[in-house]
Amino acid sequence: MKLGLIATIAYSINVAYCASMGDEQLSWNDAPEGIKKGIEAGVEFHLNNPDTTPEQSHEEWLKDKEQNGWVYGETKDLANKTHPNILPYDQLPPEQRAKDHLFKAVINLIKDLPDPDEYLELSAQLVKLQKQILDNQKSTTVLTQKQAVGVGVRYIHKTRERFQDHLYGTGLTFERGVTVILPEAIALKFLSHTEFERVDANTEVAFVQDRVIEDLAKKQKEERQQEDKIFDEIEAIKGMRTKNSVKEYIKARYNQDIQENLKLDELQAIAIEKVHSFGVV
Repeated sequence: MKLGLIATIAYSINVAYCASMGDEQLSWNDAPEGIKKGIEAGVEFHLNNPDTTPEQSHEEWLKDKEQNGWVYGETKDLANKTHPNILPYDQLPPEQRAKDHLFKAVINLIKDLPDPDEYLELSAQLVKLQKQILDNQKSTTVLTQKQAVGVGVRYIHKTRERFQDHLYGTGLTFERGVTVILPEAIALKFLSHTEFERVDANTEVAFVQDRVIEDLAKKQKEERQQEDKIFDEIEAIKGMRTKNSVKEYIKARYNQDIQENLKLDELQAIAIEKVHSFGVV
């Protein structure tokens, strides 16, 4: 789940907890940007340091507040930047210490949930894959309907022993001098090249349509395996919980040093883009 969404949920639960004690807080939409950034910084700290204690969480909150000019005050005042919780953790009343426990628990519970945008993206990918499978099944069905007469195609290149098709996407391999029987639509594509000649299918047959089906099935299997491999790699990247682990992954796999101070989800997005662009290495 994206950092910003985790921060919104954690903050909103804190607002509800404060309201239960009569302490009304601004909603996430109405909160100043400085408050939002502080919450996001706290979430990122927990994501990068999953063993953080509530006391350490409060210390990080204090550090952020002090860096942004906040001081202790008996009442919370956004304009004057005063806050009654700017105290050491052991001096906080129990109801205030409970906030740090809640913050940690909420992050740990929802950090591994997928983002809604990821659901939509995954749904679109599944629809695309289902369409590809359906199209491939239709192509295979056409070829499995064996016909008494097809179009004979013979590879006749003078020097090369064999030819493998990467141009028309059939994955077929032709041996020089050997006739292959193909459906007319596919045969005509190869016969437009001088390396192939037409042969009477009724008098000379070396391969039947089963060979075509076998080659296409092999090609489809390889494509599915590659898609599964990329999907698994992306899931592994999303499971990385520290920025250093993602940086080390990018360096080891794609030999790129990331020097910028980026967020965890931003680093993961870079790593995923590398997988899409260059494959799993």
